[in-house]
Amino acid sequence: MKKILVLSLFALAVISGSGCGKDSIGTKPMISFLSYSSDPVVPSNGLDVHFQVKDGDGDIENTFNFAAIYDLQPEPDTAFASRQMPKLDAHKGTNLTAEVILRLEPIDFPGNTTGIPKDSVHYLVFITDDAGNISDTIATPKVEILYQ
Repeated sequence: MKKILVLSLFALAVISGSGCGKDSIGTKPMISFLSYSSDPVVPSNGLDVHFQVKDGDGDIENTFNFAAIYDLQPEPDTAFASRQMPKLDAHKGTNLTAEVILRLEPIDFPGNTTGIPKDSVHYLVFITDDAGNISDTIATPKVEILYQ
């Protein structure tokens, strides 16, 4: 009976110890959507999209990659634009969690030139770190567009 109790405690300790590793941040950067600066958006004012980024080695200064999606399904050959990430070099070599802002200017909105009103948009976004590690691609929620 004592052997079973000792083995059970050992197994419990191993299982508990292995669960701690799930909370650590690896070298693959992570990104999650936080908020829009306005909802609805007026294109002539631009739009700030707020994200939380995490990276286990803190070298997350490469690029934001994003695609504006105006239809329900993205095209198979969706073209992504890139913007430089803000400089966060004070954190290189350490776990990093930060809020970053993707600033979209009026030129980033195509206007209503096709005759089909584009009344909302959402974005597909991923980030790349300095080592070439790429985050998962996320989709932001839709935001209404008010053309003036």
